[in-house]
Amino acid sequence: MRKQIVAGNWKMNNDINETKTLLNELSLQSQSANATIIVAPAYINLKYAVDTLQNGSILVASQNMHFASHGAYTGEISASMLKSIGVNIVILGHSERRAYFNETSDLLVQKVDAALANNMDVIFCFGEELKDRKEGKHFEIVKN
Repeated sequence: MRKQIVAGNWKMNNDINETKTLLNELSLQSQSANATIIVAPAYINLKYAVDTLQNGSILVASQNMHFASHGAYTGEISASMLKSIGVNIVILGHSERRAYFNETSDLLVQKVDAALANNMDVIFCFGEELKDRKEGKHFEIVKN
């Protein structure tokens, strides 16, 4: 049987104190052998999360990543920057990034290619929106 993944994307939530509390609470929970647990805190809390969880079974992912390895991309983060702090998983394709930041399929291909070229695991979101889920259309969107 395929191992399940439970990933929590914290989006733009949790300052460092809230992050410390949540990670401590998660670390105290018993882990299922059938599921991989992944957290994706905000960028400013990634290193803290990696350091805190390094001896446990909970993994840390980045919520996003730029396709370029370096350059004048203000506010962005590269695969090598993530890997340098111990983050080897990236979540790409969020519906809100598609909607608010106009991320296209072509751009996402570049990001996925960059992640894979850097030996990162990718959790790819298909971009379904909350209204699609509420209307029961999310499986249809994923199939298409």
